Amino acid sequence: MSNENYLYQGNVQIHLQGQHALLPIESKHEDQVTYFIGSKKSRLLIRDFREEPILAAQRASAGIEGIEFAAAFNQPAYAEVAIAENGSEPEKVEINLRPAERSNDIPVLWLGVKNDLLMPMLDIEWEILRPISAKKVAFTAMVRFDKKV
Repeated sequence: MSNENYLYQGNVQIHLQGQHALLPIESKHEDQVTYFIGSKKSRLLIRDFREEPILAAQRASAGIEGIEFAAAFNQPAYAEVAIAENGSEPEKVEINLRPAERSNDIPVLWLGVKNDLLMPMLDIEWEILRPISAKKVAFTAMVRFDKKV
C-alpha cells in the first residue's frame, strides 16, 4: 500500500464474529491466505501469514466458516492495521496477521459482520464500520477488556 497510516502495530487476540464473516480471495502465495471481511465492498482486507489458520483454511472442505477454522483463526497474532490514504472513499484498510507470542495484556482485534446496526458497549479504542448490504455491516474494532484484579 502506498501512503499508509498505521492504526495499530502489535500483539492482539483475534475474535471473529458472524457467519460468512470472511470472503476468501485466491492468492498466488502459499505462505498466506487473503480475505475480505464480509465482501469486497467493505474494502477491509486481511492477509494472514500464520501457519495454523492457513492449514485450517486449506483443510476446510465446506468453506472457511467451520469450527476448526474459527479455533485456528481466533488465536493471538502480531497485527498491522493500516489505512490507505489514496483519496478514495471508503479508504482501503489492510490487516496483516503474523505469528505472535501469547501475552497476558493484549487488546482484542474484533472482526466480522453484524446483521444489525447494534454494537455492544465495550471499551473500543477505534472501529471501522462498512455497510455491505441493506442489513449487514462489515467491521473491525480494537477492544480492551478491563482486567479483573
